Order: sequence, then structure tokens, then C-alpha cells
Amino acid sequence: MLSARLRPVLGLLLILLVVVLSVEGFRQEPRFGWILTGTLIAGVWLGWAIRQVWIYPTVLARAEILWSAGEPASSVAECLDRAPLATGELGYRIHLLRSAAHQALGYRDRAWLDLLEGQLSRVPRWKRLEVARAFRKVPDLPSARRLAWGERLIRLAPRMARLRHLQGILLLRSGGAEALHQAWAHFEAALPLAWDDPLVLDDLMLAGLQHGREDVAERALAVLMARHGDPRLPWDRGAAGMHLLRSGHPAEALALIQALPPERRTQPQHWLVESISRRRLGDLEGSWQVAEAAVRQLPEAFRLWMERHQIALELRRDDEALRSLERAWKVIPGGAEGESLRQEWQLRRAEFAFWWEDQPDLAKSLLEKLPPEQQGPHHPPLLLQVEVALGEYETAYAEVINLLKAEPGNPELLLLQADCLAGMETWEALLPYLNGLGEACREYPAFWHLRGLAQANLGDHLPARLDLERAVRLDPQHLRYLLDAGHGCAELGDWDRAEGHWRQALQVDGRSEEALIHLAEARRELEDLDGARRYLRECLLHHPDSADAQARLAELEAN
Repeated sequence: MLSARLRPVLGLLLILLVVVLSVEGFRQEPRFGWILTGTLIAGVWLGWAIRQVWIYPTVLARAEILWSAGEPASSVAECLDRAPLATGELGYRIHLLRSAAHQALGYRDRAWLDLLEGQLSRVPRWKRLEVARAFRKVPDLPSARRLAWGERLIRLAPRMARLRHLQGILLLRSGGAEALHQAWAHFEAALPLAWDDPLVLDDLMLAGLQHGREDVAERALAVLMARHGDPRLPWDRGAAGMHLLRSGHPAEALALIQALPPERRTQPQHWLVESISRRRLGDLEGSWQVAEAAVRQLPEAFRLWMERHQIALELRRDDEALRSLERAWKVIPGGAEGESLRQEWQLRRAEFAFWWEDQPDLAKSLLEKLPPEQQGPHHPPLLLQVEVALGEYETAYAEVINLLKAEPGNPELLLLQADCLAGMETWEALLPYLNGLGEACREYPAFWHLRGLAQANLGDHLPARLDLERAVRLDPQHLRYLLDAGHGCAELGDWDRAEGHWRQALQVDGRSEEALIHLAEARRELEDLDGARRYLRECLLHHPDSADAQARLAELEAN
């Protein structure tokens, strides 16, 4: 069989031959010329009709079978190249499938033209040339005349989605306030007409997300998910998934991205959507596995390493969290391009240093490099919390007073002010201050912890123990609360109860120097000297420089 490229050439040669014979027939005898001309016209029409009725439908059916069977998109496109003259609804379906094949191959421009040709094939022939002219050159700044011509063309072909989409783009470029409203009117009108055009739907979805028209974006996304979910069609699932996550629909975001095989996940957003969705749905191990696969495939993606860091924190894998931060730092672009990423990294590193490494000095040095607006959405501000941790109570107290002027009833600021009073050891002022706080503050474990400390330092040990233990009940994983609750019990001589709190503290931090030392003290008070020695030796195993543990163990050994 002749190749698809040779067939048009042969057809032209045959037509040229008939034209030459017709001219020669007219010269010899006019009636022979008319016969040849009529034969030519009839033959052309018959050849075209046979192709439309028998040949091209067979080609389309074969291509549809190949596409449905998951055959290479190149085979589908090659099969459809045998139908260059298809028109009408048949031509529309052929161009639609050819566009899908070109999208799967990554030829977006060719796919765009295929879909345009498909929509033009539905337009009557006497309108087609005029409508096609609108797409030859799209001006960056369209004139009023060009916009008026576009409106006339829409009236000429009102069912053509591409015309309305183009008119909306031109109106957006014109920049006028009224033009902006008109542009979105055209985009909304294009939506129901573009149900089979994933490229226009993708563009409308992204434009809606970019310009705050989420209603348009969600309608376009709904059609894309319902009709164009084939993973071979590369519309922007990453942006769509992130929008679903922002809207609070992690299950829908996960379903959207799961159908995309790993080899087609070429953007960090594809992996992020699945990882974040699983994390929000409580599947931390699944999220970790996704993050691991993501950094293997895209090791230079900063955002993926930061996601891995977050998952590691939630899984309490501190070493992996720190390693992720270190790898993320290495892939930040240099110069101004990576400035925002460097600031984000410094904030996350400061958070890790403060909350997980107990290094407020490092956290402060990192935070001071950042402008105030880049120091995170923490409340109270993270730098203020770091100052309290560093013992800079007077400085922090003044800052808290200034913040309370804007938010006088904020419970977190009120409790931080109480923390500053505790740090300055103004126990006589702290207790009445805490008793005067409202119910909102009493829902925080920090309130009961601070009130317990104030009462303990004022000699009221029984109410102190009750308050310290209430703080533990509200937050049983807080190491400081557990240690201080044990101290409150020990002050009353209840060493069994104190030991229970310190054992729980050891479950939170198996290497806690303070917990091990106090457990040894409890064992000694309960006359279990071997148990006391065992805890002290374990403490020295983890903290060989602990002078307190060394002195206590030496005392026990001497006795």
C-alpha cells in the first residue's frame, strides 16, 4: 500500500493529468473536454464520499481500538494520519483523538491545532475560512476593531468554544475594567461548549485559580475529572490537586493523583499532592513512602525535601527530618532566584532547632537573619518564644505588653506574659495574675503548670501538686510538665506517685538526664539502692559528663 505522504501527491498528479486531457479535449473537440471535466468532478466527489463513508470510519475505529488498548500514542497518531480529508462530525472525532495522541506524546502545540481543526470541521464551509482567520495571529494588545470583529465571529459560530476562549484572552489583554468582566463572561460561556477540549478546560481552570475565580476553576476541573481522567492526557493535575487540598478535600485530591503512574509524575506538585493528602488523611507511613519515591525521582526538588522533613517530624524521626533539611539546603538555587526558598529554609531550621533540638541560641541566630514578615505565622511570634526560652524575660515581657495592646484578650499572649513573670520569679505577683485570667486561658495546660509552680514556690504544695498533675492530664507528652508533676509529688513525700510521673517522662524521652536522676532518687527513697544505681549508670551512659549523676552514684557506692 502507498504511504500516507505519497497518496496526496498521486492524487494531485491524477488531477493534473485529467486537467491536461480536458484542455486537450477542448482543443480537439469541445464535447470531449466537457466529458473529461465532468468525469473529474464526479471522480473527486466519489473518492471523497467513499473515504467519508467507508475508509475514514474504519481508520477511526482502528485508532480508537489502539488508544483503548493502551498502545503507543505514536501508533494512534500514525493511524489517524491516513485520514487527512475527513470533515464534519467524523473529522471532528478524528481530530479529537489525534489531539489526545499528540498530548500523550508531549506535543502540546500540535494537539492545540488538532483540536482547533476539529472545531473548525464542525463549522459550515462557507463560514470556515472567515472563522479560521481569527486564529492566524493573535495581537498582544488588541484594538477595538479586532475585539468587535471577534464579537461578529462569535455570532457567526456561536457554538465554537475556541472563539469565545480567544475573545476572552484578548479582552484580558486589553486591560480595561469592563473588558475584564466581559472576558470572564466569555470564559463562562465557553465552559459548557468545551466539554471535550481538555486544553481549553485546563486553561480555564488555571486562569480561574490565578484570578480568584474559583467557581470557573471548579467547574472546569469537574469536567476534566469526569471526562478527561485518562493519565495520558497531561492537564495540570498538580495545580488541581493543590486547589482541592486548599479547599479541604484531601480524599478527592488523592483520587485525582493516584491514577497518574510514577513515570508521568514529572512535576514536584504531583508527588506533593499525594503525600500531603495521605498525611492529612492520617496515613503517615504511606505519605513517607510517597516522599521517599518522590526524592528518588526528583532529587533536586526543594519542595519535596521539605515535605519529607515535615513527615519525618510527625513520625518522630528527628534524624531523618534533619537530613531532609540538609539536603533541601543543597538544592536551593543561588542568587536572587533562591532568596525566598532560603528564607523559608531558615525559618524551618529555626523551628527545628527550637522545638526539637532544644537549641534556642541557634534558633535566634537564624530568625534574626529574617525580616519580621518572614518569621512565620506563629502566635506568639517565634522569636518572642525563643527569647523567653533564653531567659531574656525582661525584653520579652515588654514585647508581650506591646502585643497585648492590639490583642488584649489573647490567651496565648496572656500565658506568655505569665511565663515571663515566672522566669523573673515574681511568684507573689504571678499567682493573683493567673487567678484573674478568664476561662479561655484555663483550657491551656500551661495555665495549670504555671499556677502549680507559683503555688509550689509559695509553699502550698498540695494545691501545687493538683495543678501540676492537671497540666499532665491535659498534655501527657510534655516532658517539663511530667518532671514538675513528679517534683510536686515528691515535695509531699509521695515517692511512688512521683516515680510514676518520671517513668512516663522517660517514655517521652528515653535519654532525659533529669528523669533518670530523679528516678534514681525515688528508688533510693524507696530503699531500692540497686535500682537507684541502675538508673544513675544509665544516665551516665547517655550523659557521661553529668556531674550530678556522678556525685550521686559515688555517694551510693561509698555507702
